Amino acid sequence: MKKVWLITAAVLVSGTLLAKSPKYDASRYKYIGVFDKVEASQRMEDAMGLEHFRTLIKQEWRSDKDIEELKYGNGHWVGIFGKADKRNHQTYVVASRWNAIDHIVEDYWKQGYFITNIEHGLAEWVVVFEKNTGWVNQAYERRAKRDEFIEAVNQRWKQGYDLIDFEYGEGHYTGIFAEKKQKESQALAVRSTWYATAKMLSEYWKEGYRIANIEYTLGRWMVLFEKGKETTAQGFETAHDIAAFKILFEKRQKEGYRLRDLSEGW
Repeated sequence: MKKVWLITAAVLVSGTLLAKSPKYDASRYKYIGVFDKVEASQRMEDAMGLEHFRTLIKQEWRSDKDIEELKYGNGHWVGIFGKADKRNHQTYVVASRWNAIDHIVEDYWKQGYFITNIEHGLAEWVVVFEKNTGWVNQAYERRAKRDEFIEAVNQRWKQGYDLIDFEYGEGHYTGIFAEKKQKESQALAVRSTWYATAKMLSEYWKEGYRIANIEYTLGRWMVLFEKGKETTAQGFETAHDIAAFKILFEKRQKEGYRLRDLSEGW
């Protein structure tokens, strides 16, 4: 049975999927979804409140669907759910302060769980843990300043870690790292506008990188790229609100694409 704990003390573009023009609604609020050309049965659910969203998670778990991606934006908690692997037991923690996560994470690691996803919204952290990820070790870094966070990422890369997920919340940048049996070549880039970011995506695609994660933090777009053996076609879609994005998501599902990452910002 899956568990949840509440702590009250958190373009490489090929094939038919093309990236939007860099000028596409560059100055407007938007959801951005990164898609891979991989067939997968995913489901997208959203809720205005966290309690309602937690109920949706329980329903998806009962349907053998696990959390693959989380995002809070514009009043909505959004989850992307995919077919559960029976070996990879999943749970999550809700906390109003990261310190609460800090106090329990060692116990979770000892039980064989690793953090796979973090999200911060409405003064709450949602942290997803999973077993049997294939990772060897895990760590995290928190920094108040962006430059210091980027330096911490560089130091973890030198130690053999990959950056798994990152998020801004409580005045800090938080990065989750893991040692893997097969390490990726990663790069982290920052741009001040979506126009510049969209152009950058195409440049990195041409160099053989793929988007792993996009976050909008304090007026800056931060993009994590990785380069490995995977060469699946990749692109992105944008929409002004979650209802419009859900239509695009369903369309891409029918065309044989899976959503890899969901972001939102200006």
